[in-house]
Amino acid sequence: MTDDIKELEAALREMTDRDEETPERVDALNKLSERVWVEDTERARELCEAAYEMAKRLSYTRGIAYSLGLMGYTYYAVSDHDAALRKFLKALTYAEQADDRDVQAQTLAGLAAVELSLGNYEQALGYSFKSLKLIREIGNTDMEAWCLNGIGGGYHDMGDYERALDYHQQSLDLFRRGAGTLGPRRSQVGEARALNGIGTVYQSMGELEKAEEYHSKSLELFRDAQNKIGEARALNDLGNICTDLGEHDKALDYHQRALALRQDFGNKQAQSTSLINLGKLYVRMKDTAKAFDVLHRALTIAMEIRAKPRVYQANLVLSQAYTILEDYSNALDHYKIYQEVKEEVSGDQATARLRNLQVGFEVEASEREAEIARLKNVELREKNDQLERLVKELRETQSELVQSKKMAALGSLVAGLVHEMNTPLGVITSAADVAARATRKINELVNESTPAAEIDEDPRFRRSTEALEETNRIVMTGTERIKRIVDGLKSFARLDEAPFQTVDLRESLETTLALLDHELHGRIEVVRHYDDIPPIGCYPSELNQVFMNLIANAIEAIDGGGIITLRTVVEDEKVHVSIEDTGVGIPEDQMQGLFDPTFSAKGQRVKAGMGLFTCFNIVRKHHGDIDVRSEVGSGSTFTVILPMDLEARLGNGSAQASPDPK
Repeated sequence: MTDDIKELEAALREMTDRDEETPERVDALNKLSERVWVEDTERARELCEAAYEMAKRLSYTRGIAYSLGLMGYTYYAVSDHDAALRKFLKALTYAEQADDRDVQAQTLAGLAAVELSLGNYEQALGYSFKSLKLIREIGNTDMEAWCLNGIGGGYHDMGDYERALDYHQQSLDLFRRGAGTLGPRRSQVGEARALNGIGTVYQSMGELEKAEEYHSKSLELFRDAQNKIGEARALNDLGNICTDLGEHDKALDYHQRALALRQDFGNKQAQSTSLINLGKLYVRMKDTAKAFDVLHRALTIAMEIRAKPRVYQANLVLSQAYTILEDYSNALDHYKIYQEVKEEVSGDQATARLRNLQVGFEVEASEREAEIARLKNVELREKNDQLERLVKELRETQSELVQSKKMAALGSLVAGLVHEMNTPLGVITSAADVAARATRKINELVNESTPAAEIDEDPRFRRSTEALEETNRIVMTGTERIKRIVDGLKSFARLDEAPFQTVDLRESLETTLALLDHELHGRIEVVRHYDDIPPIGCYPSELNQVFMNLIANAIEAIDGGGIITLRTVVEDEKVHVSIEDTGVGIPEDQMQGLFDPTFSAKGQRVKAGMGLFTCFNIVRKHHGDIDVRSEVGSGSTFTVILPMDLEARLGNGSAQASPDPK
C-alpha cells in the first residue's frame, strides 16, 4: 500500500470518527477511489458510491460529478461499457453544471476510453481532443501528458502507427520536462507509460527489437517508481515480444512474474490476460497439459467478471490446444464458443452504441427538465407551502368531524339505552308501589292486636306476603336487566382498562349486539357462524366502535324483517370478521367513495356522515383493511380483516403510544 493511500485512509478515518458529512469528506472518498480503482475495482466502486450518496445529501454538484465519473471507470474496468457510458455522460452533465473543467476533462477521457473499446475510433478521438482542449485551457501539464498518451493509444488501435508514435512521443517529452503537480514519482510513472505505448506501436509494426528496447526501459522506470501495476504491464508486453521472437524461456519468466504481481494486487481482468498469454506460450511450446491448466483458470476468471473478450480469447487458444492433440471434437466445440461469444460481443458493442445515442438523448432531456424545474422552483415552493397549510386545516377539520360523529353516535346509543332501561325502571317503580301497599296492610293487621295465629290465617295477610314475594322477584329481574345493560356498556367502552389489550372479537360482537338489542325490535334475526379464532392484540374500545357502526348500518339497511349474519374465521394468518345483511344493498356508483366523509344539506344545516370514514381509519390504525361486497336488492357484506401480530408490528411497548389517526 502506497504512502498517499495510507494518508487518505487516515484522513477519512478522522472524518468518520467526527461523523461529519462535508464536501471535503466527499473529495477524500473520491480521491481514495481514484487511487485504488485499478488494484481493487470493487472497493473503488464502494468508495465512489458512498461519496455520491453523501454528495447528493449535501447538494455538492462537483462531488456528484466526480463520483459518477469514477463509477464510470470502475464499470469500464470490468468491460461493462453500457453502464460506464451512462455514468460518464451523467458525470459530464453535472461537471458542466459545476463549471469544473478538471472533472469534465477526466470524464471526457473516460468516454474516449469506452468508445475506443467499442471500436468507435472517431467518437473516441473526438472526446479525447475535447478533453485535451480543456486541459490546455487550465494549464495542467500532467493531465495533458496523460491525454496525449491516450490519443496515441487511439491512433494505434486505428492502425495509424505514425500518428500514434507522434502523440506518444509528445506525451514522453512532457513527462520528461518536469514533475508538474503530481510529484516526481507520478511523472516517472507517466514517462514509463509513454515508453510502453511507443514499444507497443513498434511491436505492432513488427519491429520487435525496438519494441523490446522501449518496454525494457519502461520496466526499469516502473520498478524504480515502485508501481507494481505498470511493472506487470511491461513484463506482460515483454513476454509477448519474447513469444513472437521464439525465446520461450524468457517469455515464460516474464509472463509468470507479471501474473504473480497481478495476483498480488487482485486485478482479475489483468490476471485473465496473463493466463491467456501463458496459454498461448504453452501452445507454442506444445505443452498442452499446462496450456489447459492456465486457460481454464483464465476462462473461470473471465466468466466470473463477465469479461466476454477474455472468454472468447481463452476459447480460441483452447481450440488450438485441442487441435495439437488431434482432438478435433473438443477443438470444434471451443471454436464454436469462440465464434458465438465474439459475435455476442460485437452485438453488445452495437447495442452499446445505440444506447449511447439514447443516453445522450436522455441526458439532453433531463437538462431541459432541470432548467424548467429551476425556473419553476419558487412557484413550486409557494404552492407546497399553501398545500401544507391546507393539509393542516383539513386535519383539524377531520378531527372536529370525527369528534362530532362520536358525539352523535353516543347520543344515539344513550337514547337507546334510556329506552331499554325505562322498562325495567318502570317495573321496579310499580313493584315498589305494590310493596308499599302490601306493607301497609300487614302493619294494619299487626296494629289491630290480633293474635299471631289469627293473622297468619287472615287472607289479607297471605295476599300481602305473596305480593311482596312477587314484587321482590320483579325487582330482582329488573335490576338484573339494568346490570346487564350497564355491564355491556362498560365492556363496550372499556373505560377502566388499558387501551391496548388481547381480546376475543366474538365477545366484542356479542357486547355490541347487547347494546343494539333495542334496535332489532324482534324484526331482525341474528345468525352467528363463529369459527374458532385466537384472541388478538388490539384497541378493543375502538374496534367496538367499528362493529357498532357496521351493525347499526346493517339494521338501518333492512326494511321490515330480515337477517344479519355474523361470521368469524382465520385466513392467511389474519382474522376476518364479516357482518352480512339482507338489506337494500349499495348502488355501484356509491361504492368508490364509500369510506369518504360525506355531507348532506337539510335546510340551513349541513350534516357530516363520518361513520364509515371513522371505521376505515380505525381499521387502518390496526394495520388491517375493510372489504365490501354488495348487490342492490340482496344486501351487503362488510368484512373487517385484522392481523394477528399487531403488537409485533407496532413494536414492543409501543402499542399504547401508537398515534390515533382519528
